[in-house]
Amino acid sequence: MPDGGSPALAFQAAQLRTGDVLLMRARGPLAALTAWFGESAYSHVALLGRAGYLIEVAAGGVVERALSQRLDDPALIAVDARRPMGTAIDLQDNERIAVLAHALSLRRQGFAGDALAALGRAAALRDRSLPASPQLRAVLSEALGHAAAEPAGAMSASEFVYRCFAENPAQPRGRLAPLLPLAAPSSAPFPSLDWDGLWREIAPCLRPARREALRLDEHGQPASAQHVGEDEFAEALAQARQRLGLMERGNGFLAASGPRLPNPKCVRLRDLESSPSFAPLGALLDAAPI
Repeated sequence: MPDGGSPALAFQAAQLRTGDVLLMRARGPLAALTAWFGESAYSHVALLGRAGYLIEVAAGGVVERALSQRLDDPALIAVDARRPMGTAIDLQDNERIAVLAHALSLRRQGFAGDALAALGRAAALRDRSLPASPQLRAVLSEALGHAAAEPAGAMSASEFVYRCFAENPAQPRGRLAPLLPLAAPSSAPFPSLDWDGLWREIAPCLRPARREALRLDEHGQPASAQHVGEDEFAEALAQARQRLGLMERGNGFLAASGPRLPNPKCVRLRDLESSPSFAPLGALLDAAPI
């Protein structure tokens, strides 16, 4: 199970239904950092599509993949299933079809989002102070810059899943939108990170110009220590937030929305993880972290 998570009963993939939500945690420092910024036990979220397949945001856009293949990914630590709750015990078949239809309509390359961009978006949303770490500032500067350079339509995984429920054709519009309760800031401690390993994970996501500027070696390590000043970091944060169209951070987005639907770009993994609109089903995968 993810660090800091709680045990879940085993659940069989064959019991999943279209529209069920899969909360995932990958091993490695990039996933650990993304989960911390998302104030969640998870680093990614996906949606069950047609039988045996899931739909998720990936570097190639919103893609459909075989669930069995995804569960065999050795990078995964945990996959927990949640069932969306409608006006009945769970969603009706026509409601599930509406959710799936909207998910399929979002399969566009311009909506792509890789793991480094996911970290940048999560960092842009976080509303708490950060550890005084030059290494962290350097990594986040790359993540924020990467997110700022993404296409305007690029989505986070949590935004994608939220939109599938909030924007689908079911009438009245928005009635399947998950409830997103306000919550106090997470008290989870900052994770202990393997910084060299983190750079190795980041390197494949970087655009060629950034790789050249950092002079990454064959192991994905910068040629020298990266020093990012406070002003430079603040500028990277501002640019990422401007690109995402964000004017506030954290729960302020939800509180400011009042009875209206929140800005989907403000939805964090923690919001979906804690939403009463998704009932826990159990664990599809619970591997011991390495």
